[in-house]
Amino acid sequence: MTRTLVVLPSVPAVPEGDALFLDRKAVEGLQAYARLWPGPVRCAMRAGQRHDIAFGSEYRPQDLPVEMRVIGQDALAEPGLFDDAAVVLAAGDIHVDFALAGAVRAPLVYIIEYTLATRLRINRLYNGLSVQMAKSGVWTIGMERRRRRAFARSQGLQCNGTPAFNAYRRLTPAPLLYLDTRTSDAKQIGAAALAEKHRQMRAGGPLRLAFSGRLERMKGADHLLPVADALVRAGLDFTLDVYGDGDLRAGMAARIAATGLGGRVTLHGPVPFEDALIPAMIARTDLFLCCHRQSDPSCTYMETLSCGVPIVGYNNAAFRGITRLAEIGLRVPMDSVDGAAAAIVSLSNDRDRLVTFSTNAATLGRDHSFEREFERRINHLRQVAGL
Repeated sequence: MTRTLVVLPSVPAVPEGDALFLDRKAVEGLQAYARLWPGPVRCAMRAGQRHDIAFGSEYRPQDLPVEMRVIGQDALAEPGLFDDAAVVLAAGDIHVDFALAGAVRAPLVYIIEYTLATRLRINRLYNGLSVQMAKSGVWTIGMERRRRRAFARSQGLQCNGTPAFNAYRRLTPAPLLYLDTRTSDAKQIGAAALAEKHRQMRAGGPLRLAFSGRLERMKGADHLLPVADALVRAGLDFTLDVYGDGDLRAGMAARIAATGLGGRVTLHGPVPFEDALIPAMIARTDLFLCCHRQSDPSCTYMETLSCGVPIVGYNNAAFRGITRLAEIGLRVPMDSVDGAAAAIVSLSNDRDRLVTFSTNAATLGRDHSFEREFERRINHLRQVAGL
């Protein structure tokens, strides 16, 4: 019986001499596949450019625990890629991979994150009401028809987040819901650290807010400072630490300097996830401010909860799905700066409720750690493959 797992990630690879420049999170995933899959793992990545990879490093292919192949950007396959495949895991966000449905003999499983509604919302955010938005919208709808036809011919789906699961689960005989995260079991907040966080919350000091992620409109970063302004007007004593980089960072820095928010709001820039962000969230954060406008299943949600940090967030479909799993924060109307500020003030005034949300957050994060989610995904692939 063939036992090879063939993976076609959505992220590219950049050949550089004898090395490959790869997305670090993708490499962590490949290492998990190799550790948990009961057979060889082969990974085929399409060639790309360095600017396509936000957080990458160089790797020697021989140092990776999987067989690596780099194929052309528009290539569907290459000789021998699928010959010994027990199951093929392809990217449902990459339209080239739609043609795999019906073309490979092995069972085919797609990974999917974005729904049509999310894609159209992102299109409008970036293109506004314009001719380009209309053209992109028509193309997006056409690709969605192809995507749904491919999913209907697949043997399974792995849906990252509740919006994708609800949108596509009926198209395939074996749908799986999972919640993406990079936080391992070892990095989850421990009992002592959680107790200390709760002690600090109940002490009634300035409320310690945080945001991490790309500083872009799609991630709602343009609403962080307006929320801070609203909190100042409400008379709340608070700090806001912002971790990340993006197109809006320079403008945010200028506005902080011009408006006197510097004593409250700090732009830290991008920081290492395990060595800096997680410790800061565990030790120095009471509440996460999430103004995400789109409904993609950002790993930010579960990674934040794993640190015992509740969330006040816009009521997008992804966050709504997570709050239905446990009471881990407050949803506010989309694009409501005043609503977000009011929710933050209410939790600052009710520290016992904040502590309850924090306890629930830590439990939910622990239940969906990186290892647990990946094990569920591997078990799903084994079931589809009949192994």
